[in-house]
Amino acid sequence: MHLMVDAQIMNHYWSVNFNSTSSLLGGAVVAGMGDNTSIFYNPATITEMETGSNLSFTSSLFTWNTYTFKNMLGDGTKLKSDNFNAQPPFVSFAYKPKIGNINLAAVILTRTKEDFELSWNTSTYYDVLKNLPGNEKYDANFKYRNYYNDTWVGLAMAQKISSKFSYGFTLFISGATLKYNFEYGAFAYSVNDTLDAELYPQSTRIAEGTYEESFKFTEYRVIIKGGLSYNSGPWKFGFNVTTPSLHVFSSGNEASRTQLNSNISISTTEFLPDFIIHDAQEKSKLDTKFKLPFSLSFGFIRNLGSSDSRIYFSTEYYGKIKAYEMIDAEENTDIALPYIYDALDNKDWLSFATSTRSFVNVVVGYSWKIRENLEFLNSIRTDLSSIRNADLAPYDTYNQQKTSDYNIYHYSAGWKFKIKKNSFIAGGQVSLGYSKDEKQVTNFTSPIEINIADNRVLQGSLLPNMDIIYWGFNVYIGITLNFLKNGK
Repeated sequence: MHLMVDAQIMNHYWSVNFNSTSSLLGGAVVAGMGDNTSIFYNPATITEMETGSNLSFTSSLFTWNTYTFKNMLGDGTKLKSDNFNAQPPFVSFAYKPKIGNINLAAVILTRTKEDFELSWNTSTYYDVLKNLPGNEKYDANFKYRNYYNDTWVGLAMAQKISSKFSYGFTLFISGATLKYNFEYGAFAYSVNDTLDAELYPQSTRIAEGTYEESFKFTEYRVIIKGGLSYNSGPWKFGFNVTTPSLHVFSSGNEASRTQLNSNISISTTEFLPDFIIHDAQEKSKLDTKFKLPFSLSFGFIRNLGSSDSRIYFSTEYYGKIKAYEMIDAEENTDIALPYIYDALDNKDWLSFATSTRSFVNVVVGYSWKIRENLEFLNSIRTDLSSIRNADLAPYDTYNQQKTSDYNIYHYSAGWKFKIKKNSFIAGGQVSLGYSKDEKQVTNFTSPIEINIADNRVLQGSLLPNMDIIYWGFNVYIGITLNFLKNGK
């Protein structure tokens, strides 16, 4: 199972829409009307552009995300995290010759971007060392970071075969950077200086249980999109295929993982053996990759009445990614004392495994032309988690990145208006994700010296009572500036 912390965008493929008409329509533009984002949603629809050349640039104001974690680190704990994220620009260039039905386009876009951090500390008193009288000083800490940035550069070609039918292809090169860190520590020690050290030898020691894992790498990969578009009266239809990502190479590979237990007692005079398990590797000792799945998308647009209003629909099926090693490290026998190493369930200590499930997202949008150069647009869409209940076999015993798996739902609305050949949007988006009764990440509020069930020390039982609430607010202020129109 996935230990719930957070890493929203990595596991959700519909969290981000680009700041143009497509953002207010929630990406329901597979059949067309995607403006400069057509190269991403369906390259066949770039044939909708006028003859000549155009350079389009869009940028938005900000995204504000707030996360609330109840009982995450023990009963009664409540962690909140807020972060602002300025949406990066989307720059595209398209060219349509005066003669012929070929369209060419190029784009630079940031497909996803997030940098989530969470930390917590406590210093209090608990009777955690049961073989010592009274309470002990108890210190604990938790830190988490997940950074993910995926930039795409694409070239596209589309051709209109007839007045009703067109096709297109886009070749994308992606550079995705992941930086991840997860760690916690718990410490207990006596502050009673009157205890006889011969009767209570652990009174002069500090009991400790710590854990840390981290990795970072940048992967370069290729994704290809192929699309079809068909128009018939008041209907427009679109179909798009996206290949699985093709790994090219990775750089900057680093990974480490450490677990340490020290001075954990089982009686007034006996201790569990201290141990540390540690491995750190880099560069050629690690093979790294982060796969994107095969997907099929379909959409339609239907003009209503006198064409002053339209309904938009798009859906996308994502195929399953079978379990694989995201971090494939060289197996190292020199990471712990022999008896500790022999007892490990999986001796591939440093590798990380992951997988995704198959699922379908759906979006419905609606636009209403208020007057000639002013439209109201809105949409509602699902944004399902790719890893929820995903099958990790045959890597069930492998370590996993600690991420979230709740589903998210989005509502977007705003206005689009034109001034000459340029278009502007103003609007926003509200997003909600919720999950309850998940297993706690740690339990620092009812610690015991040895927690056999969860293989922890100085922590209580990990209970299934953690709740997560996610709210997202996007403010869209978008500008698409079109230059060199009509071949001028």
